[in-house]
Amino acid sequence: MSIALLTLTLMGTLSLAATMVLGYVVPGPGAMRQHFLAALGSTFLLVMGHSFIMFFLIATGVAMKEIEKERGWGQAFRRRLVEMKSRVFPLMTGALLLVIANFIVGAGAHTRALPAWMHAALAWVTLLTCVVTLHREYRVLGENNRLIEEAGLRAGRLRPDEDTAGAAGP
Repeated sequence: MSIALLTLTLMGTLSLAATMVLGYVVPGPGAMRQHFLAALGSTFLLVMGHSFIMFFLIATGVAMKEIEKERGWGQAFRRRLVEMKSRVFPLMTGALLLVIANFIVGAGAHTRALPAWMHAALAWVTLLTCVVTLHREYRVLGENNRLIEEAGLRAGRLRPDEDTAGAAGP
């Protein structure tokens, strides 16, 4: 699941970069339509990718809480999950807000209600934030998978010598 979520977010980030290139390179009214459609697609992918990762981490936390409560383990796994989420949630939230704001500011720049440089500057900030967020999501999802594997081993569902098919990394 982590690989699919990261792939979705990577595709969104790459499409945002391609949309920016399209906005700079191709002048003319036909290019505006292409730029808008590319922006709509990249915005959709990025909002979907970051949101899905956020909900996946939330669901993992709920599952860990139930397992710990059921088995009387205390709250060690849950505390580790909360710490992991605190490293990525603020950045993911910022990336989501920037992606949406960039799309809206782009409409303002197109209608000349806002200066074009504002849209361009926001696009660069958004791209940088999405790249940093993607890297952080990669690391946190890897830790999350290792934590799930550790809980599975502790619960006795897996033997240490079993192949976990990528459960240790994203």
